[in-house]
Amino acid sequence: MVTSHRTLPFGNEVTAKLESIVSNLGLELCHVDWRPQKRRGVLTLYIDREGGVSLEDCVSTSHAVEGFLEELPDLGAFVLEVSSPGLDRPLWSLGDCVRFCGQRVRVQLNVPTEGTARIKGVLEKVEGESLTILDEDRHRHYTVRFSDVKLARLIPEF
Repeated sequence: MVTSHRTLPFGNEVTAKLESIVSNLGLELCHVDWRPQKRRGVLTLYIDREGGVSLEDCVSTSHAVEGFLEELPDLGAFVLEVSSPGLDRPLWSLGDCVRFCGQRVRVQLNVPTEGTARIKGVLEKVEGESLTILDEDRHRHYTVRFSDVKLARLIPEF
């Protein structure tokens, strides 16, 4: 599980408890995002499972974590959102990259590598911190460090 780049309003113990609650429902908590707002922050939990999640999964997760979150004194006013990562799911971690190796991805880099900052193609290999992608437009391999990736998303296959 990966948290957003924004600082969460709680620590690792709360995140671990959220993972446990979601896991007990047979789901994976794959990402937590916090967007502070003037009146109420927005806490989004992204959940997943093999074969995808349903609206019922999102509702049951919301109910399961609501009571726990409301008892946190430092959280203040917030809106809870529970969502699927979607078909064009972001790859938030190296673990996600390993899991989806062999799939088509769209990658945007923080810094251009070999003259490009955007790569679209098959994620062929994950080795250490490096991703190797066969770009389908340029017909060449790019190897980039995961830390240089601004955003990586799956490309849905229909």
